[in-house]
Formats: sequence, C-alpha cells, structure tokens
Amino acid sequence: MTVRSAMALLDSPVRLKPADSDLPQPPHVDFLGLPFSVLPPKQALDLILSRRGAPYRYVVTPNAYHVVSAHDEPGRLLPIYRNAWLSLCDSRIIRALARLENRVLPLVTGSDLVVSLLSTLNGIGPSAESPRLLIVGPQRTAGFALHAAYPHLRFNILPAPAGLAQYSQLRYAVARACLDLNWDILLLCVGCPAQELIARQLGQLGRTTGVALCVGASIDFLTGPRSRAPRWVQKLSLEWAYRLVREPRRLWRRYLVESPRIIRIFMATRATRAPSH
Repeated sequence: MTVRSAMALLDSPVRLKPADSDLPQPPHVDFLGLPFSVLPPKQALDLILSRRGAPYRYVVTPNAYHVVSAHDEPGRLLPIYRNAWLSLCDSRIIRALARLENRVLPLVTGSDLVVSLLSTLNGIGPSAESPRLLIVGPQRTAGFALHAAYPHLRFNILPAPAGLAQYSQLRYAVARACLDLNWDILLLCVGCPAQELIARQLGQLGRTTGVALCVGASIDFLTGPRSRAPRWVQKLSLEWAYRLVREPRRLWRRYLVESPRIIRIFMATRATRAPSH
C-alpha cells in the first residue's frame, strides 16, 4: 500500500492501549503516524523493570525500516505500533527528521536497551527477586556467551524457525510456546514484522503478565554472529552503512531501496501535522 492510501489512518489520533490504573501510560508523541516515547533511556528501562507482575504489555523499537513497513501494511502493522505500551525511537534518522519540526525524540536503540537491561538484571543476582528472562530467536548455543558475560542472569532461550515473517502458522507456534512459559521479560529477537506480530498475538492468546520487547538482532550483537558499528560510526548516523558492508546480500534492499522511502513518508505526512511549539 502506498503512502497516500494510508493517509486516512494517519490522520486519526494515536490510540494507545489503556494503561493500568496504578501505572499510567508513558508519555508519547505522534510522528510519521506512529507514537514515540519521550522518555530518556534510563527512565524507559526503569519503567520496563517496574512491570513485574503487571498485566501483559509489549514494547516496540521502530526504526526507519519499521516505519516504512508499517506504511506499506497500515491495516496490519500500524495498529500494532499504535497499541504498544512503549514505543522507543531506534533511529537517528527519525530523530533528525523530528528535529526539523522542533520535536525531541530520545534515542533508545533496542541494542543499547538490551545491554542495559541485562547488566541491570545481572547485578540483581540469581535470586528469587531477579526477573526471569525468555529470549526468542537465537540458537541455544548463544546461551554460553550470555552466561559468560552475565553469570547471574536468569534466562532461557527459545530458538525460532526461519520464515516467521512469511508464515503465520510459525508465528502462532512461537506465540503458543511463549504463552505458558515462566518469564517476566520476553526478548523477541526475530526481526520486523514477525516480532511485533508475535508480541500482539501473545496478548490475543491470553498472556496475562510480563512485558515483551521487540529488539531485533540485539542478542546477535552480544553473542557474536553480528557486530555493531563503532560508536563514532553510530554517532555519524552511518551504522546502516557499516551493517550493509558486512551483510550486503541480506541488507542491500532494506537500506538502499526500502528505508530511504521514509523521506517520502515524512514529506507526505508533514502537511497533516500541526507545527510543534
């Protein structure tokens, strides 16, 4: 679906899932048709950790590719982002576009969030007070590297099959497997849009507690299959180029064809947004 055909959805206000009475919905702003949290990284992490025992919610970390994907399938994907309990900006490009309209979006990348989360949980120690973690996506061998880096972490790994983005029955099987397992925090590391679809499906299937984080390749960056760009490259907003050079066959279309379309989305939706003061 084109940008123009999605305009009716974009013109409607952001409708966020009602929050618990004792835990108000975190503040968000609407940009590019998606909600984005205005919480800095530390506050976002503290809020996630505070949800132990609270009703089930999920967290998304949209970047440029995710925004384009949501506009391509607005009927299927936009509601998932709009109903996320927390939507964290994982893109320096999105943040730069927001600045053109005097909007300030804190950068909270999924990879940095996961590092902070694991470090914090590891510091709590392997006690009954430590939240239980389920990681969906990587092979079980990734557990050796995680245990070496975070020896006090309480976690389990659930490997995910290939083809989750294409086959709904595979996503359903993963959601069912997660449904009855014992976890407080779920890391969905299976890529967009599969992880977001699974996060929503868990709620539809009746998951009552816990928080699911859609965080892509964050565990791969920690355990070795992939590597993040050096910090100076990240600060120049060129991490996409670093990853493209390392995985050209897998990523060329995403970074050279699909993600740049966010500029068209920005221009097409700009006229519908009131100036921010």
